[in-house]
Amino acid sequence: FNKNSEDLCPTDWLDLIQTIKNTLAAGTDKIVITHGTDTMAYTAAAVALCFKQHPVKIVLTGSCFPLDHPDSDVTKNLLGALRCITEPKVSHGVYLSWTNQAGKTEVMDALDIKPMVFDELGFKACFNQLIGTFKTPGSQFETSTRHRCTQPLTLSLAHTNLDNKAIKNSKVHQFICYPGMQLRQFCATLAAGSCVIISLYHSGTAPSQNANEAVLAAMASFPELTFLLTPLPSLYVSTPYASTVSLIQAGAILYEDLQPHVLYVILVLGLASGLAITDILAQLESHQRLCTTD
Repeated sequence: FNKNSEDLCPTDWLDLIQTIKNTLAAGTDKIVITHGTDTMAYTAAAVALCFKQHPVKIVLTGSCFPLDHPDSDVTKNLLGALRCITEPKVSHGVYLSWTNQAGKTEVMDALDIKPMVFDELGFKACFNQLIGTFKTPGSQFETSTRHRCTQPLTLSLAHTNLDNKAIKNSKVHQFICYPGMQLRQFCATLAAGSCVIISLYHSGTAPSQNANEAVLAAMASFPELTFLLTPLPSLYVSTPYASTVSLIQAGAILYEDLQPHVLYVILVLGLASGLAITDILAQLESHQRLCTTD
C-alpha cells in the first residue's frame, strides 16, 4: 500500500504483515520494504516480532529527501538495502539499512533502531549495536565485531493470528515524561485493564513526587491500570535512581533497554493475538528490573 508514514496505524501493520505472509507463501524469501521515516521504527518492530524467526530476510529503508530534492537520499538508501538483502553475511532476520551522508551503509536489527529525532537525517541503533556496514558503495560487507551489550528480545508472534478488531480497540497508551507531568486526569479517561507505558527520561527516571496529578497519584487512584516504565539504560545506569524505585514500590514495572516504541508494539500485537497483558508481561520478565529493599 502507499500511505504517508505519519498516518499509519496498527491496523496498517496487520495489512503489511498479511502482505508479507502472502509473498512468502508465493515462494519469496527476500523482501525490501520502503517506508517513511516518521513511524518506520514502529513498523520495523511489528514486522520483526512476526517474522524474525522465519527463514526470510526482510530489509526496511526509506529517505529523508525525495528524488526531486537536491540532497535526495532515495537512490543510495535503496541501493544500500538491495546490497543488504543479497549479502550472504547477513543471515535471515528483519533489518533496517541506512546509508549516511558519508556514503556508509549501516545495517541494524529492526528491534534495535531508535526513532529519528527532529534534527537527524538517519537512523541509529541503540547503543550503536550494528549488524555490520558497507563502508563505501563498492566495499565488502564488514560484520560488526562489537559484542552485543544488551539482551536480545526473544519474544516472537510468528505463529499467532492477529485480530483487527482487537487492534482497533487497543488498551495500550504511551506517555512521555515532562516537567510538571499531569497523568491522573488522562488515566481517568482510560478503560479498566488498560496498560500505561511511561517513556522515561534518558537516565531511566520519571517525576516521582506525590502531587495531585503526578505519576504516583495516578497509580494510587487507578490500581486497575498497569503502569510500565521504560527504558532503564543498563549500560550507563546500573542501579535505578530513588525516584524510579519509589514508582516500582508503588506497583509500576520497570524494563531495561526496551525502547518505548518496541514495548508499545509488543503489547498492541500481543493483545491482538489473544494474549492477556499478564501473559505478554510474563514473556518479558527477562527484561524486567526488580528492585529489592532491605
